[in-house]
Amino acid sequence: MGALTDGLVVSLLLFLLFIGACLFLSMWASPDLRVGDEFFRVGEGNRLGARLIGFAYAGDIANAAAVMYLVGVVAVAGGDGVAVAVSAALSPLLMRQWLAKRLAGRGGRSFGETVARHLPPGPGRRAAGFALLAATVPLLTAQFQPIGDTARMVGIDDLTTRQVLIVLMGALIVSCAAIGATRGATVLQLVKIGGLLLIAPVLGLLVLVRFDGDLGSLFDAADRLHTGSTGFLEMGQLFGDGPIGFVDLAAFCSCVLTGAAFMPYLIARFTDAPHPAAGRRVAAVGFVVIAPLCALAALIGIGAAALVPQKDLVAQGQFGGNIVARLAIALDGGEDGLGKWLLFGLCTTFLTILAAASVLLLSAAASVVRDLGTGGPVAKPQGLKADGTMSVSAGRARLTMSAVGGLSILLAALTPDVSPQFWLILSYTVTTSSVLPLVVHSLREDRPMSASAMKRCVYGSTAAILLVTFFSPSVSGNAYAVFPDLDWNYWPFHSSVLIGAPVGFLLARPRRGDRLPRGAARQDRAGAPAGGFTR
Repeated sequence: MGALTDGLVVSLLLFLLFIGACLFLSMWASPDLRVGDEFFRVGEGNRLGARLIGFAYAGDIANAAAVMYLVGVVAVAGGDGVAVAVSAALSPLLMRQWLAKRLAGRGGRSFGETVARHLPPGPGRRAAGFALLAATVPLLTAQFQPIGDTARMVGIDDLTTRQVLIVLMGALIVSCAAIGATRGATVLQLVKIGGLLLIAPVLGLLVLVRFDGDLGSLFDAADRLHTGSTGFLEMGQLFGDGPIGFVDLAAFCSCVLTGAAFMPYLIARFTDAPHPAAGRRVAAVGFVVIAPLCALAALIGIGAAALVPQKDLVAQGQFGGNIVARLAIALDGGEDGLGKWLLFGLCTTFLTILAAASVLLLSAAASVVRDLGTGGPVAKPQGLKADGTMSVSAGRARLTMSAVGGLSILLAALTPDVSPQFWLILSYTVTTSSVLPLVVHSLREDRPMSASAMKRCVYGSTAAILLVTFFSPSVSGNAYAVFPDLDWNYWPFHSSVLIGAPVGFLLARPRRGDRLPRGAARQDRAGAPAGGFTR
């Protein structure tokens, strides 16, 4: 016991050093405070090519919740989990084939400036900013929840203690993100995706070595430990094998496919591409990176099903949980390996959350400052004040990042036992139902969206999503719901995308009486000046 305790202490001390290194990296990459405009975009001398931006785009898709829980859903749901992994792998390809070339050259530092650049500051851009926040806050909440899971893994079961850890670690993450701004976020994404490209193959190789490279033995072991009535790779294990279950699975997979592809913070990776070919190249690089990672996640998930005790898998809930560290401990021979794998788990969790949260917070801050504000976008960068303090735009952005991050941390601390998949799917549903119709219709050259259509689409689809979700089994009526002891479950499906997406696209269609500002269509066809890559 003493040796184990010593190992935990050493791991925690090394983890504190790792946090200090992340803070230093954020300060090193931080923009010059005299140029507030660089808070939302990389400066002229720091532009990156399509290949590096493609790696950063892959890092954007591989957010903390997606990385840590994709393995879990494969481990607990078998064939259904593999279908979810395939959907995640195909998301960059969908972006490449559908929107990447059409987004190139649109510019804009915020989501509203991208999809409503033909409109003056006002209701249309505010609706776009609201859509981004509605998609971003749930996803941010899902990023902070793994902190509580990691604490439970090392034996901290007390609810209050886990909530305090979520708040403290979340505050550190938000601080690093606010310091580093756009350049820091891109550097962290590149470091994170590089780390994943090293760690995932190692874990996959260790799983194969454990079974002497025999995939048949691996699947047999997963089948033997599997507690369901069907084989491990059989379909219908996530939501049931009836018609409702398969429709629910199809909606879930489509939500992952479109949500992961078209999250609003991902749009910025393409809008400053100098030409369509560059935008498609970014998405292609993202696909080349993400597809093998998803395949490895499926392999690691099957390994977890074969090696991690079933009681640990069942305890993670219906959609699985953060079981990568548990798998690492099982590969190391049991709980005696906890000390050495604790450092691995803590550092991986912190870096993955930090990289994802940085990009999410930046996109949210850009929309609040530039879309939701009454004064519209900032005309030009603002320098230092007479007293030498930082520029107004950078100060407002950091304050906004702190506010949005604080809200997400609060939601995560209040729901530490709720599966992050709930927040993840809610975010993807908003993206598919509100953000995607905005992007698709705003790219029309013949008739861009009016402010009225944007308001209808965003507010109408969001209201429909919240209403349907409230009456879904994700909120009440089963042991894994947000309110497991209550039951007002009248909607049979876990995802509300079956209602939200049709409502969003129908409300986004132009109607007689919708008016555009004079010359708006001509201005949109003219396009924004093409710049280099940002972020």
